Amino acid sequence: MKKVLFILFSFLSFTISINAQFVSGNTEIMLTQKNGDREIGDKDSEITPEGAPQTRSSVFQPVCAYLYNKVITVDFQAAFSAVTVNVINEATGEAVCSKQLISPTSFSIDLSGKDAGDYMIEIISDKISLEGYFPL
Repeated sequence: MKKVLFILFSFLSFTISINAQFVSGNTEIMLTQKNGDREIGDKDSEITPEGAPQTRSSVFQPVCAYLYNKVITVDFQAAFSAVTVNVINEATGEAVCSKQLISPTSFSIDLSGKDAGDYMIEIISDKISLEGYFPL
């Protein structure tokens, strides 16, 4: 009897877990540093082992972005005094949304009225410049 109850409970827990994943359904937008942010200042000098970039096991991501049902949610994991956020249609180059925020913690952008296609999100502050690409 205990085995039957254990199997039934396990199956029920597994089913609830799978349904919760489908309900949340957020797609993470991978944010990376913009190309110009990683340039080495003095390109004429040789890179020595002491001056080479250090390898690290994990990278702290100060901003996370998710897409669900044509709504982008951006969560800030670090404090920023001011941030500019642009959403750009890749095909036309048109900025479909632009926001300037003061001390943001989290906000959403509704893109439900926008055309299907590929888009880019830019998050720019005095400390960091990030970009991410996503289909709508």
